Amino acid sequence: MTLTSLLAALRALLPGPAWDPLARGAWCRAQRRHLSVPGHAVVWLRGDVLTWAEWGAARGYFEVGRMDGLPYLRALGERVA
Repeated sequence: MTLTSLLAALRALLPGPAWDPLARGAWCRAQRRHLSVPGHAVVWLRGDVLTWAEWGAARGYFEVGRMDGLPYLRALGERVA
């Protein structure tokens, strides 16, 4: 059994509210990895991911900022130009 199939089986067994923190954590880790790549200082947000971003910011994955009302992610401790 591959890791992907194991995770798919676990997801099928867990009810939606139990899966949400796992899925949000995975999304936040992926965004944090993206922000750690040189040249990727921000990730612009749109749609429903803003609630996930605010959840991740509250748990220390990254910071959520706004420019002219548009939300974006920034790595923790990054200087603002």
